[in-house]
Amino acid sequence: MPNRRRMSPEQRRAQLLDAGEAIFGQGDFEELTMEEIARHAGVTRALLYHYFPSKADFFAAIWRRAHEKLDEAPDPTETGTVRTWVAGRLAAYLRFYGEHAHLVLIANRSSVAADPAVREPVSAHFRALGGTVLDAAGCTGESRPVAEAAFEGWIAFVRVTSLAALVDERISPAQNVALCLAALDATVGRYADLGASPQPH
Repeated sequence: MPNRRRMSPEQRRAQLLDAGEAIFGQGDFEELTMEEIARHAGVTRALLYHYFPSKADFFAAIWRRAHEKLDEAPDPTETGTVRTWVAGRLAAYLRFYGEHAHLVLIANRSSVAADPAVREPVSAHFRALGGTVLDAAGCTGESRPVAEAAFEGWIAFVRVTSLAALVDERISPAQNVALCLAALDATVGRYADLGASPQPH
């Protein structure tokens, strides 16, 4: 068992998230127990439960932290058009999903996939991203609510086709990108000017 040196709560939480991400990439998520995860992390089960009330909450924290790293992206105003910026963000997300395929599989096809603890933080992340896109496109007025719904639908579309590409390998990554951008134009592009220069915000 690793040396259980004294850590601040933030350091301990980060250590547990690192350990969880590693073990979820090695074993069957459904078979893993909190006791096994605690043993792998070198802590007691009670300590793990102190930070994370359930396995779903534990995975949700790992999944949310992974997405937070994606927020370090250029501002939309630094690109040529809104569509160019969205295409760049899409490429970043697809690289991320390719590098974390084991987490993608758990988040979408496991017993915790529909758990609000897992879904809501990421849904909130994408709602904020949609707001950034529509603000940059100067989308206001009556078209805004429709554009917001279109963006949420597009995110669902991207999730499905990306699983087909990255997990099931039924389509190629290049085909996935082409599908996602075509869907973007056909949905969000009907209500927001994706070819516009991004508006400052």
